[in-house]
Amino acid sequence: MPSQRTLTLALIASVALNLFVIGTVVGGVVVAHRFREAAPAANRPRQPLWTAADNLPAEHRRAYRQLLRGEAGGVGGQMRLARQARRDAWSDLGGEPLDGPAVSKRLAEARTLEMTARGGVEDRIVAFAATLPAAERAELAKGLARSGPGGGGRRGDRGSREPRQP
Repeated sequence: MPSQRTLTLALIASVALNLFVIGTVVGGVVVAHRFREAAPAANRPRQPLWTAADNLPAEHRRAYRQLLRGEAGGVGGQMRLARQARRDAWSDLGGEPLDGPAVSKRLAEARTLEMTARGGVEDRIVAFAATLPAAERAELAKGLARSGPGGGGRRGDRGSREPRQP
């Protein structure tokens, strides 16, 4: 039978090991929780249209982003339909016999769906911009010009230019 001293040392070692394991688990949970809170904002790429309003006053920035959130559901559905139509068209491209005109037609339909969705969002942004004071409208225009193709966005200011004055 082990001596009293051996049992005491084993008990102390067991308590120390258990405290270490509990500390590791609790620390891991806390770090994971903090990471989950911070990760979506840090790792999610910010959408170009979303960042266009970064220089607007808080009130107008919130209104602009609320407009974009409101558009997301309808536009998302249209964009999904466009992507599905495009995938279907590309799948048909591998079929025998090849019906080139039908594939081209389906691709054109996908482009039309996509452009309709984008056009609706752009029209609502223009309507929103019309409610802004001229200086804020100019800031929004700069942000939108940076967000478009060739505008540079977050990678620089390639090809950006000042908005035309009325």
